[in-house]
Amino acid sequence: MQQIQQLNANRYYQYRRNNCCYVSNSYAANCTGKDVVSFSSRPKDLLELPQNEIFKKLEESISGKNFIGAGREARVYKIPDTHYVLRLEKVAHTQKAWQGYKKNFTFDLTEQDKINHTVAKLGGESRIMKHIEGENCFRYKNQKELFNLPLKSYYDLYKQLCYAKNNDMVFDSSASNIIYNPKDRSLTAIDFYKQDFDYPENVTPLASIFSAFTSTSFLFQPQNFSHLLASLLNVVLEESAPKKIPAQPVTDIALGKLFKNFESCYEDALPPQYNILKKTMYSVVQLKYEEQRGKDVTVELNGKIKLANSLIKQVLRKDNNSFLSKLKLLNREIF
Repeated sequence: MQQIQQLNANRYYQYRRNNCCYVSNSYAANCTGKDVVSFSSRPKDLLELPQNEIFKKLEESISGKNFIGAGREARVYKIPDTHYVLRLEKVAHTQKAWQGYKKNFTFDLTEQDKINHTVAKLGGESRIMKHIEGENCFRYKNQKELFNLPLKSYYDLYKQLCYAKNNDMVFDSSASNIIYNPKDRSLTAIDFYKQDFDYPENVTPLASIFSAFTSTSFLFQPQNFSHLLASLLNVVLEESAPKKIPAQPVTDIALGKLFKNFESCYEDALPPQYNILKKTMYSVVQLKYEEQRGKDVTVELNGKIKLANSLIKQVLRKDNNSFLSKLKLLNREIF
């Protein structure tokens, strides 16, 4: 059996910093309310253990009580007392199969692996992944909360998808593939696949987020659509701030696709204020493009961003806007 050299401490901690995976619906409080002094050593992380101990924990995790869920290709199990999960292909897990996992066990990861939260590979599609606290947005009961999060929540999700796109990875756009952690109000995407350049997909982060949250009928409420669009436009304004380097080229933001998705939800034409907002947002992106080409547009750009912010609040943040009652409740996926 091929022996895998144990991960040394420096490489391990560098690895943990660089890698952000599956979900649990609960978390344990670790605060007693009192100062506690302990002289015991810190328990070892799973990835610090010798290989034989790692695999002992992996095999022990395969039981009904640790089962998280399954897709078409794999089953996922929580690895008890760790921050990780085990993703196993749907094959017979014989002794021979486990010998193969041990032989192929590696910490050598590609950027694509890291984007999918992989921390170690066992061969094929079987792997150890980072465990993410929270609940997928499809199941989360407080819909209103999901559409009224701080800007940072949506912005971090947007940057995650931009980084994946820059590495030729496509987000499988679905509310069930976005994990919400109410503890820190974070949103994390968990399912990406590699772009097929023979059949390229023009999937942009903004439109992908909008599609994920609005492709399910239970989210089809007027205020949800408008609040989500407002948050995503605020992300664009944040990206367009003077002198700021955006997460992706402004030419790839694809505002037109985002607006088209939003407008497809309405039977009637939207009011003039909405069209003014659209025109202002396009001006912001155009000015940012000119700035990136070396032109000084700071004063004009700041003015347009301020106007856009005001229009977003006026047109999209008010739940009682009359045009919201014209929402077309289509039980279909929005692209």
